[in-house]
Amino acid sequence: MSHKIHPTAIVSSDATLGEGVEIGPHSVIEGNSVIGDGCVLQSNVFIDRNTFLGKENFLGHGVVLGTPPQDKKFDPNSNTRLVVGDKNIFREYCTVNRATGDGAETRIGSGCLLMTQSHVGHNCHLGDEVILSNIATLAGHVDVHDWVIMGGLVAIPQFTRLGKGAFLGGFSAMRLDLPPFFRYSGRPAEPVGVNHVGMTRRGIPEENIRVVRKAYRILYRSGLVLEKAMEQIQEEFG
Repeated sequence: MSHKIHPTAIVSSDATLGEGVEIGPHSVIEGNSVIGDGCVLQSNVFIDRNTFLGKENFLGHGVVLGTPPQDKKFDPNSNTRLVVGDKNIFREYCTVNRATGDGAETRIGSGCLLMTQSHVGHNCHLGDEVILSNIATLAGHVDVHDWVIMGGLVAIPQFTRLGKGAFLGGFSAMRLDLPPFFRYSGRPAEPVGVNHVGMTRRGIPEENIRVVRKAYRILYRSGLVLEKAMEQIQEEFG
């Protein structure tokens, strides 16, 4: 296979490199890891063991993937891993931890953009085409569905769920789950509308967008408690 590996890079004999992989100066690839076809790793990248990258991922300078979770109860002898899809972009100094709990994994889908100094904690699951802006931080066990966009300096606590197509404004701090296609902003984050631009870009019909708007108004602007609002949404839209 043809690879382009800088002489100062260190690649374990137990690592598997796909076709056309490029590894820059002073990068380190630990054992039991897979770097898929066409991946590009710039300088000072660190890939820890049990990290599996799909095809055509780009890792900028200083990216660190698959390191142990920042969790005091983590057993270093446990078998956990980080699994990454295809065509993701990890910009400078982005960090992603592998999972905690034997057999568990941190997962990142395909087509995601993780900007400079963003962080994905242990056991997080990211869908496809997710964007984390600069210094956005996900604690452990966060579920992020497809198309979610997070602004810079966003903070997401453990066990939070961000629904498909949701948008979170910069410098926001979440306390609760974020429903699909809604926009939140602030510290603490509050609902500010629906993600009309995102839905339009994804080709969602206008009639469906109107349904989302109606659901938003019932949930946040009707004055109903959450349980009653959910009942009304279920009655109107099934």
